[in-house]
Amino acid sequence: MVLLGIVFAPASKGQEPDTGRLPGLQWRLIGPFRAGRVTAVAGVVGDPSTYYFGTPGGGAWKTSDGGQVWKPIFDKERVASIGALAVAPSDPRVVYLGTGEQTRGHGLYRSSDGGATWRSAGLEDLLFIQGIVVDPHDPNVVIVGGNSLGIGMLWRPLPRWADTANRGIFKTTDGGASWQKVFGDHSSAGVVDMCSDPSDPRVLYAVVYHTSSASGESKTEATSEIVKSSDEGSTWAPLQNKGLPEKARKRMGVTVAAGTGGRRLYAILDQGFFRSDDGGANWQQSTKDPRVVGNEYFSRVFADPNRPDVVYVSQTSMYRSVDGGKTFEAFAGAPSGDDFHVAWIDPRDSQRMIFGVDQGAIISVNGGNTWSSWYNQPTGQFYHVSTDNLFPYRVYAAQQDSGTAGVASRSDYGEILAQDWYSAGGFEYAFIAPDPVHPSLVYSGGWYGSVVRLDKTTGQIATVFERGQKYRVPHMAPLVFSPQTPSVLYLGTQFVLKTSDGAMNWQEISPDLTGYVEKEEPEGKVELDKPRPPGITSLAPSPVKNSEIWAGTSNRLVYITRDAGATWKNVSPPGLAEPVEILYVEASHHDPATAYLTVGATRESTPPYVARTHDYGATWEKVVNGFPDDEMVRVVREDPKRKGLLYAGTDTGVFISWDDGDHWQSLSLNLPATPVTDLDVHGNDLVISTFGRGLWILDNISPLRDIKAGLSADVRLFPPATSMLVRWDNYQDTTYPVETPAGQNPADGALIDYFLKTTTNEELTLTIYDEKGSRIAGFTSNANADDFAPANVPDYWFASPTKVPKLSGMNRFVWEMRYPPPASLPYSYYGELLEYTEYTLADHAIPGLTPRQMLRGPRIAPGKYSVELRYGGQTLRQPLTVELDPRVHASFQDLVQ
Repeated sequence: MVLLGIVFAPASKGQEPDTGRLPGLQWRLIGPFRAGRVTAVAGVVGDPSTYYFGTPGGGAWKTSDGGQVWKPIFDKERVASIGALAVAPSDPRVVYLGTGEQTRGHGLYRSSDGGATWRSAGLEDLLFIQGIVVDPHDPNVVIVGGNSLGIGMLWRPLPRWADTANRGIFKTTDGGASWQKVFGDHSSAGVVDMCSDPSDPRVLYAVVYHTSSASGESKTEATSEIVKSSDEGSTWAPLQNKGLPEKARKRMGVTVAAGTGGRRLYAILDQGFFRSDDGGANWQQSTKDPRVVGNEYFSRVFADPNRPDVVYVSQTSMYRSVDGGKTFEAFAGAPSGDDFHVAWIDPRDSQRMIFGVDQGAIISVNGGNTWSSWYNQPTGQFYHVSTDNLFPYRVYAAQQDSGTAGVASRSDYGEILAQDWYSAGGFEYAFIAPDPVHPSLVYSGGWYGSVVRLDKTTGQIATVFERGQKYRVPHMAPLVFSPQTPSVLYLGTQFVLKTSDGAMNWQEISPDLTGYVEKEEPEGKVELDKPRPPGITSLAPSPVKNSEIWAGTSNRLVYITRDAGATWKNVSPPGLAEPVEILYVEASHHDPATAYLTVGATRESTPPYVARTHDYGATWEKVVNGFPDDEMVRVVREDPKRKGLLYAGTDTGVFISWDDGDHWQSLSLNLPATPVTDLDVHGNDLVISTFGRGLWILDNISPLRDIKAGLSADVRLFPPATSMLVRWDNYQDTTYPVETPAGQNPADGALIDYFLKTTTNEELTLTIYDEKGSRIAGFTSNANADDFAPANVPDYWFASPTKVPKLSGMNRFVWEMRYPPPASLPYSYYGELLEYTEYTLADHAIPGLTPRQMLRGPRIAPGKYSVELRYGGQTLRQPLTVELDPRVHASFQDLVQ
């Protein structure tokens, strides 16, 4: 008899390679430049050009040109979740960032140079900062409010790890060197909003949220109260709040109207909009407008800093009142529901404002008549990622709050622009399954648990599955094609469903794998926040055995069938409990008995949990050595070509294991800190989706597959992957402005990877030979910049001189697969000899990548080549195969000519 159990893999240090020595490998952003949710905004008083915003998973950003170009400013820190931010009114160089919103943060950060550099300002144990107030005269006096739960988790009972010390209100008078806790004796109370009185900055208000204490019969309802300080946060007392609803006050927002001497306050909560004209002692509901209500996501209110009767309320649109809250109009928004969250209005000019919405940050300098775009912020929050089999392949993912996207992995125009991606037709959180047999068809999860099919040739979208009353689906129902039988598509509800005829008919091939039995409620009792019934969260058909399928559920169960669904066996790891669920099951690409799984919570950070089995789930080993203790692991994928090579996505980046999970280390490289929600190995590329920084690709991971333990050789030349002859930039029209947001194309040429244990002053050379042994081209680490005549365009257009890198560790050189260029003289468009270089053609004009050599060498033909590396007294050679773009139909002779 085999006993089901879980054990821990040994934590002893092995001889795995060191990813800190991979400087030649770089992630590239492919977009799309469609922004995601914004959690914090601020501007600089009196400066119409400078603004900041923070995101729940994409860090912090700054614009210095009124929103035309946004740049990330927090990427060097290993935390991506921002809950609040504030610019010091007396010194705009001082900026504070409060971390923790959707995932846990690491306290408060401070910049003294406008976001160029950051340092920790303390409160590292305050996991979710929701409010920052900076003294208007002293940038070192700061009041911070925080919680133990993120905004999206407030409705849940307080988890065990949420210590009472990690919430409340804190004050510093020395810029964060030391802190005093000034409010927070309640065991379940945390701060969700904070503001100051513009007429008297010593007067502060905060909304304290009391989380529900338990579930079941002893459950206490969550509620909020407003507290006030009259000594700049040193002491606090509750307001009388007479006139506010006495019970069920969920999340609230509060603000003070300017020019009223602190007497008028506005508040929004789930029972309506309220106003006080005596400093909060008494309240009345000033409007019955059903649109102007709060909830757990939208309860924020913002007073105009110059007009006391103008007030804004966030909801699916931003609503504005110009009569003190009596009537409201939809001020900004769209039919799809932009979902407004935060706002900042310039105290010197109410025409200038920045709003944070589900789709990004938008700026107006004319009182809302026009707004800047959010299609220039690559902060999309994506879930599962998949790829098709076309060339170039497409990357598909569902984006929170915005829908779906199919993005080209490379463009024919040198960079990935807006025209290189499209909507895949599904819902904002969904699995997407491109049809491997019919490349024009893409299946996606749709509204309310449905499945839709996009035909790319016609643009038509058809609903091919409706769940009706019978089927239950989790938050995101898994949808995946069989890797063995590509005409078979699987869908997870509480059952595993299968279709093999293009979704015309669906067949149940499992019982209810969740084991859920709905409880009968007593007559007349309705539980409003009843948990969603469990469903299947992950499906993993085996790539090596057609009859094998793994399934994971939201109530922590794992099942396997080895006979195509005729029978199913419960192989769940023991000891799992709420709030976690099975996030992903990964069936091995090499062994039918092997699988990997990740366990975590979808709405909060939980400790890392990765497990593996080598006996069809009879036993599981927990393999988390190398992951940070406080960082949730969201997904694990196995490399299809090298057994035991694993990749993982965590709350802050990518990890890798060369020894089947016994040891893990970071593979984030240049990737900014961001939650990585899914990974897909497509050929030689590693593709990821992130929850805050869009979609990324690590090109050509073949060296990772070829690395041997220890990398003991002094010099190593890796076998190059097959290279494709592709026209990297076919754009012939007027060049796009350098400010145009664009994703990165893969490098233009063959990738040559080599490892150097140490470096010296010795020259390193790379030489390319054809199949007959004739020299094609040569390159050196000692190359000097070519002597070009001055250009007639700015230097920021041009690529750096071609030079062979020589760094300790992994190096990557890109050979453009051309013969050397011929000697040439600078002639004008009309043929006259010039003393400068006239760049008149748009061809290959990409900022930072445009060749200075206008007359380039001829392209090589497809065929067999070899690469020779000379360094350290060694001469190493590897073969290189070059193939033609599969979209091009030309004979070898045509190409040679």
